Amino acid sequence: MGCFSFMCKESDKPAWSSSFDGDAVRLFLLKGGKVIEEMQGHYDSYGRVFDKNGESFEWKLEWGEVCDLMFSKNDGDGIALVLEKHWKGVVPTTQSEQDPEQGWGKKHGGKVKIAEPVHLVYNEEGEIVLSQTDSTEELKEVPSAKVNQPKPLL
Repeated sequence: MGCFSFMCKESDKPAWSSSFDGDAVRLFLLKGGKVIEEMQGHYDSYGRVFDKNGESFEWKLEWGEVCDLMFSKNDGDGIALVLEKHWKGVVPTTQSEQDPEQGWGKKHGGKVKIAEPVHLVYNEEGEIVLSQTDSTEELKEVPSAKVNQPKPLL
């Protein structure tokens, strides 16, 4: 599989990655404009982020289904990326544009670091139900905590 990247929903700048390190980002896997999974960490060139050990998290949704969402004609399906440097607390509801340089352009994340990378899975009510901080461990159940569904970006 070749490398690919996305444009930040807030800054319209692409996420950079060397495939061993990358810009600090938040990735939101969207289905119908709602977040079904989220990853926070450093971009890995393949639509995921690295965990604290430098290994990539895997989406809980099967990769083929993630790709189907990424190439859906519905803008509310796919991966939305926000560079951590530009994070304003507003979760996107539409997918990010693809980066024509596939993440190999300039770094746009500044010196922002994410000390505790995480992978989160949401239920249909917008609650975080599973989390993971180490890709070698299973996703763990999270006590119910209501999370507001995304506010549209203006």
